[in-house]
Amino acid sequence: MARIRREDIEAVKERTNLVEVVSEFLTLKRSGADSMTGLCPFHEERTPSFSVSPSKGVFYCFGCGKGGDAITFLRELEGLTYVEAVERLAQRTGVVLRWEGDSEAERAGARRRQALHRANEEAAALYRQILLEAAEGEPARAYLEQRGIDRAAVERFAIGYAPGPPDFLLRRLAGRRDLSSEVLLDAGLVTRGRDGSLRDRFRARITFPIHDLQGRAIGFGARILPSDPRAHEQAKYLNTAETAIYRKHEVLYNLHRARAAIARTGEAIVVEGYTDVIAMDRAGIENVVATCGTALGDKHLELLSRFAARAVLAFDSDEAGARAAERAFDLLERFPIQAFVMIMPDGLDPADAVRRQGADAVRELVRGSRPLIDFMLRRMVLRHPIASPEGRSAAIRDGVDLIARIRSPEKRAEYAGQLVGMTNAEPTQVFTLIERARRGRPVEPAQAAPPRRSARERVEREMLKLLARDADISRGFMGRLGEEHFTTAAHRRAFEALREAQGDISSLVAGADERLAATIAQLAVEPLEGEPTMEYAERVWARLQEFLLKSRSEALRLRLQKLNPTTDPNYEELFRELVAVDGDLRRLREGVRDVV
Repeated sequence: MARIRREDIEAVKERTNLVEVVSEFLTLKRSGADSMTGLCPFHEERTPSFSVSPSKGVFYCFGCGKGGDAITFLRELEGLTYVEAVERLAQRTGVVLRWEGDSEAERAGARRRQALHRANEEAAALYRQILLEAAEGEPARAYLEQRGIDRAAVERFAIGYAPGPPDFLLRRLAGRRDLSSEVLLDAGLVTRGRDGSLRDRFRARITFPIHDLQGRAIGFGARILPSDPRAHEQAKYLNTAETAIYRKHEVLYNLHRARAAIARTGEAIVVEGYTDVIAMDRAGIENVVATCGTALGDKHLELLSRFAARAVLAFDSDEAGARAAERAFDLLERFPIQAFVMIMPDGLDPADAVRRQGADAVRELVRGSRPLIDFMLRRMVLRHPIASPEGRSAAIRDGVDLIARIRSPEKRAEYAGQLVGMTNAEPTQVFTLIERARRGRPVEPAQAAPPRRSARERVEREMLKLLARDADISRGFMGRLGEEHFTTAAHRRAFEALREAQGDISSLVAGADERLAATIAQLAVEPLEGEPTMEYAERVWARLQEFLLKSRSEALRLRLQKLNPTTDPNYEELFRELVAVDGDLRRLREGVRDVV
């Protein structure tokens, strides 16, 4: 098995300035003759406990105990393998790595891959020069400015423009000794026609270089300009074909830049377009990557799971987005990464949302993203008319089929309870159906259970029981409750009566309305699921408030999906209202976690 020569590894270590490497990720301050300190990037802290010794080339954190050299630092922070970390530092320090045990064929293959990297990097430099300096790049510059991509973004992401002539790269690069036309062909920069002639693959397109984890150019995504006469005839995006160094199912755009932010936050935001990544990055949201003209696949998720514990998938709000979520679910169950779905308002992509609503609004959407399973379960269940027996049976069947595919027993139980609440099904029968599905036995609609109280109705009733049972709780919470917290007519009537009673239910029980009196009496004596304390009442109220905010959020999203964001005057006001409701919901959940 080939391995890097030991003397080359030692040369990398000797030439690496650990302080410079670490300073790319955190601020260091001198604290002694041979000591610099900063806030540790591996755990949350307010007082610096991370120390670097410049002369020894080592670091150590007195808070979490992590320590080592530059290789260890990059491996821990960015999720690299040992070889990837060494290669990264070798590229930085100019050390040429040699491998032991390579055959001549392996060495030839390595040289060929280096030539392909060089070809892509040279092409990217030429395209960028055309975009920034040539008259032919003016329409592309205007389009990028219209999309909010300024010169700083062009330079950071090495965006370029491939001019129209079919032999631009061939004339500029193929004459060089190290970049023959065959190298350009193998790099996917040139194509061969049926007559054997060669021509540039990318012509009259904006180019977005794609890099590997070491920051080496491996291919391109190229967008045709909307003003181009060919725009209605050709694909919007043209990507590099598969090569020895570029496999689109194994690459994520911008991961080499975003991986530090992803490792630091534990979260990766996955979008569909190159401009979405650029817009979010320029707005200060740095942990963003994109697939390269293909659906999210298992290799993408395997790669992401090395850096992140959580993936937020930004899907369109249409059926295509829902199908993408379902494909992702089948894959994510195989990797140690949690998946959440951020549904963009109808008609907007992340770049549009950043430009029109601002970075804070997009961050709020990210924070309000839903677990992927929750998103899929709601979509599957709510597409059926639950009010009818047939629709409710179909909803239960679809929900059971989805939950049965979940590997974790704890998550299965959690979402089984959610299905019960959404469909008013009998819990025992739902759990039975899930186990039948897991054993491969069919789940028939006729097996669906009879209606029962939903999860929200049970919480509403628990709140009413607390109000009827304890006068102090009633006085403490009546000002925070309204009729909108209760979904059924019976619950709203009982709440209104309790509010008028102001904690004294004796007059209600003895009142002329016998039915209402019986309801209040039942609430007062019916066993609680918890203890009649202010702390328990606080948790019940928080759960009730959560249901209310979630229903408001869902109603706003449905309204937004029916509006045109560019022409409807009510769109921005509704979007701001949605952001505010989602923010209230997030803060409520955080407060509940703090209490519990």
